[in-house]
Amino acid sequence: MSRILLTGASGRLGTHMRQWLAARGRAVLATDIAPPQEGDGVVLADLADRAAVDALMQDGITAVVHLGGMAKEAGWDTILHANIMGTYNIFEAARKAGVTRVVYASSYHVVGMYRTEEGPLELTAAPRPDSLYGVSKLFGESLSRLYFDKFGIECLAIRICTAGQPGTAREGRLWCNRDDLAELIAAGIDAPTLGHRVVFGISDNDDAFCLNSPELGALWTPKHASRELDLPHIGGPLDPDDPRNRFLGGIFPIWGHFDDGDPRP
Repeated sequence: MSRILLTGASGRLGTHMRQWLAARGRAVLATDIAPPQEGDGVVLADLADRAAVDALMQDGITAVVHLGGMAKEAGWDTILHANIMGTYNIFEAARKAGVTRVVYASSYHVVGMYRTEEGPLELTAAPRPDSLYGVSKLFGESLSRLYFDKFGIECLAIRICTAGQPGTAREGRLWCNRDDLAELIAAGIDAPTLGHRVVFGISDNDDAFCLNSPELGALWTPKHASRELDLPHIGGPLDPDDPRNRFLGGIFPIWGHFDDGDPRP
């Protein structure tokens, strides 16, 4: 029986994914650096600790869903340990344990420096990260490509867009319904042949800022759209006076360096 290693299992997306997989009878080894807010069943481990990751990967794992790490911009040391070292340890531990399938949580912040007026953005657009966080996610995409080409570890790298409740018209165009995301992750786990693929984790929104290639439909098609939320700002124009609407990455491109103190302009 297949067993999935789910990292970041105490976070908002990780909690949803843990519950979604459990409801479908999937065997999961859930891990996080922090305990869950409710319940138990999450093994505590620091992904920057190579020995801890090696031990997790040896526990009958057949696929990895890597959601763990820092989920927003931070100082260099935090990003280095949580996202870069952690992601390297996941792929290297998978290689040593013979695990050949990884679903990797990347982010649309790898292209966050594009202006919104340049959209809709396709996957062929050159990377333009808007933050150290975005750089770390791009590192993970590149690392996953290396580990597929050189070591045969198949990977679906998902550039997750706005997975929370969209509070602005901009976020409504970037929204990713969490069940849509869960279905995409499951498709990455279960596809008979995956290879190496990068996709946007985005629902079927009107005026979407990011577009997937049509052939993705053979693997996954979103079932939801932000218009179903019936929020007054969804589908409305972007406020030109709001600096968050200038760039795809919202506030991330506007912030300064976190190591300099308060990054807000």
